[in-house]
Amino acid sequence: MRFFLILSFLSITFSAFSQSKITYLDSLAQSIKKLPVKKQLELITTIPYGNFVAEVEKADSLFRKAEQIALQLEDSTSLGDVVFKQGQLKAYQNRMDESLALSLRAIKIFEESGNLEKAGIAYGGLGYNLKSNNLEKAKQYMQKSIKLLQQANDSVGINPVYDNYGVVLNRDGQNDSALLYQQKSLRIKKALKDSTGLGYSYANIANTYAEMEDFRKAKAYLDTSLVIRNGIADNYGITVNYVQKAEILVLEKKYMEALENFKRCASLAKQYKYLHLEQYCYEQMENTYLKLSDFENAYFWKEKFQSLKDSSNSLKVNSRIEELQIQFETEKKEKLLAEAQTDILTKEVEIKSRTNWLISAIGLSFILALFGFVVYKQQKQRNKQIIKENQLKQALIKIENQNNLQEQRLAISKDLHDNIGSQLTFIISSLDSLKYFEFNKALIYPKFESIAAFTRSTITDLRDTIWAMNKDEITFEDLKLRIINFIEAAKASLLGIQLEVNFVNSKEDLALNSVQGIDVYRIIQEAVHNAIKHAKPQKIVVNFMQNANEVVVEIIDNGVGFYSNGFVTVDRGNGEGGTGNGLHFMQKRAEEIKGKLLIIKQNPGTKVQLNVPLRE
Repeated sequence: MRFFLILSFLSITFSAFSQSKITYLDSLAQSIKKLPVKKQLELITTIPYGNFVAEVEKADSLFRKAEQIALQLEDSTSLGDVVFKQGQLKAYQNRMDESLALSLRAIKIFEESGNLEKAGIAYGGLGYNLKSNNLEKAKQYMQKSIKLLQQANDSVGINPVYDNYGVVLNRDGQNDSALLYQQKSLRIKKALKDSTGLGYSYANIANTYAEMEDFRKAKAYLDTSLVIRNGIADNYGITVNYVQKAEILVLEKKYMEALENFKRCASLAKQYKYLHLEQYCYEQMENTYLKLSDFENAYFWKEKFQSLKDSSNSLKVNSRIEELQIQFETEKKEKLLAEAQTDILTKEVEIKSRTNWLISAIGLSFILALFGFVVYKQQKQRNKQIIKENQLKQALIKIENQNNLQEQRLAISKDLHDNIGSQLTFIISSLDSLKYFEFNKALIYPKFESIAAFTRSTITDLRDTIWAMNKDEITFEDLKLRIINFIEAAKASLLGIQLEVNFVNSKEDLALNSVQGIDVYRIIQEAVHNAIKHAKPQKIVVNFMQNANEVVVEIIDNGVGFYSNGFVTVDRGNGEGGTGNGLHFMQKRAEEIKGKLLIIKQNPGTKVQLNVPLRE
């Protein structure tokens, strides 16, 4: 079920108004005539939401006047406000193409003037208006709106966006998430003591409970909404309440009661010129009569709906009308056939007189069918071409991915050969050399222990390499667990050195390819080992961070420091430097993954910093 609500994105503090001969907008139009234009602009742009939706045509006239004043005064903020409100009014008048154009114009004005807070509000309105045509795009714009308004800490502006985002999630079947955002909005409205806004929040929550088939709660929230709206004479809200009640009754299969509420809503919508809501009610009455198999009334309300329907959707609407007409005519003809069996002779003359008309109709139908067939064949051919193009693109992507994966595995295989192979060769050589030693415990047992330790290190390196080879990509979680395991294993031999690891600003969906993952892991290992072996630190800290386009790893110690020169950038301030196989190993690893390795002198200690670009 689609609940038809449009909420405010600009004003939360609404004022009650009464419907009399001199309305709020009439009074405002008269009172501002003699005021300076700047004051006129201020009063028009701050018209409360409840007032301008109550009289859309009068509001439209005032907003057009305000637009001219804002252009004259070169007031971009007021111009953006009034253009956005014009977009809202066009939605109420069922002129969605104009509404979309005005919303986009307002966003452009706000962004060019650097007013990102109001741009966030406009993005929310744009997303909400797209919910019927492009649900994914609607969610994308509303999420952008929420992000901008949260950054601005604007509880007033974000309040209706939360409410409307709940409606969009409701359409997408995410009822639990919808309820979460609607309850957030309700809490803000209560804090602001926003009586008109509360009417909308209670009604939206009622819709969500109805979708969840909790009709008891749905009716309770809807009744609360109606009490609030009646109390402040909210014409639009009262009108919407009828359609909401009808939709709940449809879910309960109480179709006749639902029809009465749809008709009441349509009548009020027509009176107040809410064309989008009037059209929606006609469509729902058609659907409800279809559930009752009352094709005659369904066809009648479909005709009413069609008269308000956008011309851009005429092909789809005409097809639906034709379907209803066929159903209606079929039922009618079945009844006529039963009557004709008893009076067939008297109908012969009438049948003959219709023959010529039928021939003409058949001829016209044949021409239309032929035209439709040609269009169908052309469209079918285009669809086949599109499918072939997509299949080719997917095949190329698959080949590219396989090539990338093969390159990564070849790189790791080379690492396995160069690193693990050389280590195994060393172990074999060490074992062979033992046969030249005399068996002496004091001499030969330390050799055994040294070979065993080196073998355990080789096994660990081999496991790490196999771990990387078995993965198409290494996620943040994989790397995090591997580093923690390494740190925990290292703590056993630290001899009082404190070791700390931090993961800062890292996202769960971070992914490196297998070569990047193993090289980052090896560089961290080597840097920690170097610090333990050479720097004599009291503490070593490993920081793992993610920026916009790169991963940054820092290994920081507070020891005596170690120097590097030539192949590594070193920030020491005195030109001192040195070399080491461990540093060369880290530099080589960094270059393999197109990373940047910095070794920076600190007071006290040293910082090893690795910057790795993320893959696109």
